[in-house]
Amino acid sequence: MSQTASLNLISLLGRRSLNYLLYIIDLVVFVMAVMRSWRNRGGLFNRASRAASITQLIFSGIDALPTITILALAVGLSVTTQLIFAAQVFGQEADVASLLANLVALEFGSLLTAIVMIGRSGSAIAVDLGNMSLNREVEGLELLGIDVHAFFVSPRLIGMVIAQLVLAIYFSAFSLVTGITLAALLESTSNFKYLFAVVSAFEPLDLLLFFIKNLLFGLVIGANACLKGLSVGQSVTQVPQVTQKAIVNSLVMVFVLDGVFVLILI
Repeated sequence: MSQTASLNLISLLGRRSLNYLLYIIDLVVFVMAVMRSWRNRGGLFNRASRAASITQLIFSGIDALPTITILALAVGLSVTTQLIFAAQVFGQEADVASLLANLVALEFGSLLTAIVMIGRSGSAIAVDLGNMSLNREVEGLELLGIDVHAFFVSPRLIGMVIAQLVLAIYFSAFSLVTGITLAALLESTSNFKYLFAVVSAFEPLDLLLFFIKNLLFGLVIGANACLKGLSVGQSVTQVPQVTQKAIVNSLVMVFVLDGVFVLILI
């Protein structure tokens, strides 16, 4: 590779990194502005905001349960069971339980739930707000004195945050229970002991970081979708474009955040 090509590559990476940093700053400022508007309008004490938050929670959480259940069942039957069989050869009961707790519950549960949330709810929010912006509904609401941040954006963020946390807990528990149950039925009923061993393997710090991580995942997914959706101009082709960008940005941020939390636990 020539020196000129190397410099061009470095310059490109530098510009991309700077643009991404500026986007993260915009995202943080956007979330802060939304939360400030939500608080000034009464927060959950506001009936309209509370109703919208519940609606978003039903769509992102309850309606996603069949998908999450099938995925958790697949992970439990394929990953959890195989980990038990493989780890028993090399480790003690405590080692197997620790592996299940850290890998299946704390990692797979959070990441796979976040991916489902991005593909299902994040994309839907981006399209919904994008179409509202395209049809100038957002502009019309603002002219009527309606705070879009307080009544349309913040309920989506709150619903996404709660749904991500609850679904991640459900995913982790379901995949562990189904995997351990299958291992007990296929090999020995003594494998049921891992149900109690896994619970004992969770450290308080692990659980705290699990809660914080999933809250951040939900916030990042919802914020990316809302920010990109509201950025749509007057071209109909922008809706799929911003939806794609929201999905990609959410995936990147979720994996980066997960890596940061892994480093904290090391």
